[in-house]
Amino acid sequence: MLKRILSTAIILVIITSATISAAELLEEIQVYRGDIRIVADNREMELEEQPFIYNGRVYVPLRFVSSALGMDVDWNGKMKTVIINGPDFKFPLAQCRPEEGEVFVYGEITGIDYENYTITIHQHFDDNSIPVTNPLRVNRDAVIVMQQNGRKNMHFYQLKTGSTGGFILDSGGKVRGIII
Repeated sequence: MLKRILSTAIILVIITSATISAAELLEEIQVYRGDIRIVADNREMELEEQPFIYNGRVYVPLRFVSSALGMDVDWNGKMKTVIINGPDFKFPLAQCRPEEGEVFVYGEITGIDYENYTITIHQHFDDNSIPVTNPLRVNRDAVIVMQQNGRKNMHFYQLKTGSTGGFILDSGGKVRGIII
């Protein structure tokens, strides 16, 4: 009986402390939700999510605003990052320069560490391939091109495992360019 009471008390302490920890992350706010209209280019827009006013500022869903401006929006839940790319977000990827010690490898992305900017690939070999060691470090300013989307650039956080492509490694072994 004493063991049952003790174990129940321990469980209650754990649940209570977990609830208190989660409550510290929450903040209750008051917002005004009214008939807020959005007009863009002289056209009234329909929204799935209604805007609201908080502390004298109007908050509008980011996806709506970006789409209205012709931009693509993506969300990386792991990094809690919103990526917005405009239609003119195009950076050319310079070809691999073997004479400067660069290497071009083919492969499939099997792992991504978004925080440390590294990828793991399953390398595809041909007669000219040079084996590389995983994980591959990616330069923060690496140019990443997605060919299927009309050669659009993308951000590192938009890479997905399972994507296949080519990877340009600079003379130091860091990825400076990716073609998906």
